[in-house]
Amino acid sequence: MILSKNENKWTYLGIGLALLILILLPWIISGYWVRLLTSVFMFAVTAKAIDLMMGYTGYVPFGNVVFFGLGAYTTGILMSRGWPFIPGMLIGVLMSIFVCIVFGIPVLRLRGHYFAVATIGLNGAIMAIALNATVLTGGAMGIIFPPLDMDPAALNRIFYFIMMGLMVLAAVVNIIIVRSRFGFAIRSIKSNEEAARSLGINTTFYKTTTWIISATITSVAGSVYGWWMSYISTVDVFNVMIGVTSILMVLLGGAGTILGPIVGAFIFQLLSEVVWSQFLTFHLGILGVITMLVILFVPRGLVVAFRELISGKLKRRKKEAV
Repeated sequence: MILSKNENKWTYLGIGLALLILILLPWIISGYWVRLLTSVFMFAVTAKAIDLMMGYTGYVPFGNVVFFGLGAYTTGILMSRGWPFIPGMLIGVLMSIFVCIVFGIPVLRLRGHYFAVATIGLNGAIMAIALNATVLTGGAMGIIFPPLDMDPAALNRIFYFIMMGLMVLAAVVNIIIVRSRFGFAIRSIKSNEEAARSLGINTTFYKTTTWIISATITSVAGSVYGWWMSYISTVDVFNVMIGVTSILMVLLGGAGTILGPIVGAFIFQLLSEVVWSQFLTFHLGILGVITMLVILFVPRGLVVAFRELISGKLKRRKKEAV
């Protein structure tokens, strides 16, 4: 949807105000809420990464969490052997890119639920390798990251801002891609892959490159998460529910939009926390029903519905003014 200059102005103003509030919050709210918002930022990053494949290219990577786990484990293995965080994170990114190149060409030949199941299988296979390579990964015991000698409140704020920075960076990458020829190519693949191929678009290249970008973002999020938690296990970082939750956030906020996955992450995580605190036994069921209702009645997501509502009101005011 194309926004008018007036709508764009208010959108940018709202984003700027929201970022200012988020920057000030860690010095106002308690440590519990700082950690909760940090997890919201993390899911916003993974949702943005998935939306590149899902919302723009038309491929739903349920197993995208494999890159989250690769980033966390590679960084953890290297840091436990004396490596600094940034080189460990970069090696984790290279590992994720390697997996994309090796498996991307055959897996991306699949479409729909076949591709989704294949990515889940890829995640399961690499999780099994991590679980059984005991000498390297610690197996079921997991990996402990070197602890940071710092005040807990200051530590929480550091990871809060790191995750928030990743969220903003993921959004900026999304904007750059969407406004480029690359973005046009991947959107044409989503619209009609056969037609895109007939027009001379190298669909294999664009799909694989998009998956590499998505994997890179997810891998960095996994590396930061592992360092933040200071301990990881295969069950935690290769958990397919991270991918499923991220996909739900994309659907809730609006697939193929800049703000949709971020809005979906905030609403889903905060709503989940409220429901969990009030309905401990049935919170997953209640949350599932709420999500289904939103998807049924607002199928294009809350961001798109809100834009259409605002646009409709502006049009009606213009007509009344005339």
